[in-house]
Amino acid sequence: MNIEIANRLVQLRREQGLSQEELASKLGVSRQAVSKWERAESSPDTDNLIALARLYGVSLDELLLHMPGSGGAAAAAAAAPEPEPEYGYEPYAQSEAAEVFAAAQEWEMAEEAVAKSRRKAFKKNKEKLLWLLTLAMMVILPLACSLFGVGEIYPVIVVIAYLASGFLLDNWHPGWLIFLSVPIYEYMLGIF
Repeated sequence: MNIEIANRLVQLRREQGLSQEELASKLGVSRQAVSKWERAESSPDTDNLIALARLYGVSLDELLLHMPGSGGAAAAAAAAPEPEPEYGYEPYAQSEAAEVFAAAQEWEMAEEAVAKSRRKAFKKNKEKLLWLLTLAMMVILPLACSLFGVGEIYPVIVVIAYLASGFLLDNWHPGWLIFLSVPIYEYMLGIF
């Protein structure tokens, strides 16, 4: 906020014959907040600017841009219509803590949605990789057993591979398909 607007706020408050304390109570803010506005250390939020314009009988343009003679109270009323009060709602006394809490909740919900979509994508990719691993084991295990000459204990090797992939990679569902390779392997041994 610039010093010209701060000086304008002081001038309008004095013209109305209000102290900082009285103005603060009418707006539902602290006296320190009004003091900071008038020293240009901070700016009033939009709701408080509208309330100030109504209280002083000026438009927002007159309040912020110091454009005198725009119609006074009538222009202020037209520029800033009175909001309809809600049950339990005190105009212009919105708590900053409530706004921060609402923003934090929105942020948390957005982060949760992103995390959920990432988990879903990871689960989908993991399932594809486990199917690929199972199919690879169905091809590699029989070849490795034939190559190393341990074909007689192939069913035991399949059970060990199934348990290892199940416990280490949670590959229980598609992993059971590896057992289908036992009769295929036995059939291939009978042919060759």
